[in-house]
This record gives sequence, structure tokens and C-alpha cells, in this order.
Amino acid sequence: MKGKALKKTAADLRRNVSREHGFRQSAYINFKVDGGYFFCLYFFANGSAFPNEAKLTVKPMYADTLWWEIWDSLECIDAPISLRGTGAYALSGMVLAKYENLIDPKESGDSEMKDLYEHIFSQADTEISRFISENPDADTFYPDETKMDYDPDRLLYLMALIHNKQEDEALSIIKEAHSNKHHCVFRSGWNSDSYTYIKRWCNRNRSAERIRHRIDNILNAVIRFRAFVIMSMSRSRRYDLPNFWDYRPLDVGIYIAIIFSWIFLMKNFTMVWISLAILVIMQFMVDGKRAKRYYREFMNLPMTIRRKWTIGSWSVTVALWVYVIFLIIKPLKQ
Repeated sequence: MKGKALKKTAADLRRNVSREHGFRQSAYINFKVDGGYFFCLYFFANGSAFPNEAKLTVKPMYADTLWWEIWDSLECIDAPISLRGTGAYALSGMVLAKYENLIDPKESGDSEMKDLYEHIFSQADTEISRFISENPDADTFYPDETKMDYDPDRLLYLMALIHNKQEDEALSIIKEAHSNKHHCVFRSGWNSDSYTYIKRWCNRNRSAERIRHRIDNILNAVIRFRAFVIMSMSRSRRYDLPNFWDYRPLDVGIYIAIIFSWIFLMKNFTMVWISLAILVIMQFMVDGKRAKRYYREFMNLPMTIRRKWTIGSWSVTVALWVYVIFLIIKPLKQ
């Protein structure tokens, strides 16, 4: 049996056996939800068709949902459950068991191949039953951090603290990590990381944070509006992302209209440079990570709504350039 066919056979066998044990399959993982927990079996083939290593992890179901809310990745919440095991922003789980040095059946018969998976899933069932009996309440579960599957930022433990209203303890851990010059794995932009978002979340009910939250909501509205505009102007989209050259007439029109207004109408060259700086900063802020979810939201709109956005966006662009031409012609007539 050739390598490609062997891999397909291995995947099919793993899927069939996993279903008998209540697991679902996605790529290299098998997972199931039980007792409010997300149990995930990771299989590592290391170049072989059959795994020579497997690992069973667990985390409360609320953990990823809470983290995605904090990390401002709300689109992940409605994604398939398998994303909690394979997603880039999914939290690591606590390791319950490792299965190493597994026998690779290679050219063996189907029965021997099936036995390999049956052995793993049977042991996983035993571990899951034992774990749930010892930890029946997922809401009050705290992970043993000595058994974590690579979680240097202690995110799963922090989510457990926040979920149980222990925000002050979470902030204390972050403060200590900062004092030790810890660098987070998850980063966003120049100066934000996972701890930045967690601190904002924990402080969201305080006065200063409420003001920041309102400003953030306004900024999100601006980002959403711009995302819809540039997506509506993009004739060609790759991976649901806008084409820069398609909406460039709008951006250039905005820049020139503002600059020429200060030059020809206000006669203020200082404000030209200030306006340019503000525009560059604003464009950097509104075209970042946050905009991506609004790109996807736009693509899910009905075609009639998207067409209205397209007409409106191009109408504004044409109006901007008419205004620019007016600013250029007006001094020539004087």
C-alpha cells in the first residue's frame, strides 16, 4: 500500500474507531465534549501514516470562549468546536495522558491497524472517566500547571481565575510576570499582548476603563464602516481581504482633499503636516487585526446590501475628486 493510500486508510480507521468512543475527528485531532470539558486527542505521526505518539488534553469549555471575548476574536466563538483544538488562538489544555512509542503497523492488515487506535481511545476513555469523577464541576476547575501542554503565559489558569471572579489575583500574576520581564506568546500590534487584553478586561468596570471602553466602541464603529467601504470597492478579493489598488482612489482622494483644503482655503501649512500625521496614524489603527472580522462580516451580507455599499462608496469617491478639482481650479480663476 502506497504512502498516500496508507494515510487515507489510517485517517478512516481513526475516524471509525473514534466514533465508537464518542469522539469526533478533524485533521490530526479527535475531540469530544463531556461534563463541560473539551477533551482533545492529538496524534503525531512524524512523517509516518500512523501515529507514533498521542496526547490527551483537557480544558473547560468556557475557557476558549472567555479568552476569545477578551482577545477580541469573537468570530472564533461561532466557529466549529474543532477550532478549540486546532485554532491559532485556542488555549492549551492540561495533559491527562501521553501515549508514546506506538507501534506503526505500516503494511499490516486492517485488524492490526484498528487495534492500534482501539488501544488509544480505550485508554483515553478511562482517563476521561477518572478525570470527570475527580473534577465534576468544570466551572470550579483549576488546571495543574505542572501538566500544561506549553502555556508559558498561564492563560488557562488566568481564564479560570477570571471565570471565578478572581480578577485581582489574575492582575497580580500579570504584574509579577511583567516584573520578571516576561514576553507573551500572543501579541497584537506594537505594544499589545495577551496580558494587555486581560488587564483591560479585568478593569473594564472601573471609571477610566469605562471611558476607554466607550472610545474603543467608537473606534470599532469607525473600523467597521471603513472595512465595509473598502470591501465594497474591491473588485477582486483574495482570502476575503480587500484589494489595496481598488480602494486607493478613495484614500488618495481623502488625503488630497484635506491637504488642499488647508492650503487653498485655510492657508495653513502647519495643519497640513498635522493632518497628514493624524491620517497615517488613523489608517494604521483602522486597517489592523480588528478589521479582518468586519471583512468577513461584509462578505456575509446579502448581495443587494453589498451593491448599495459599492454605489455609495464610489459616489463619495467621485464627489471627493470633484471637490479636489474645484480646489485646484478656483485659484486659477482668480
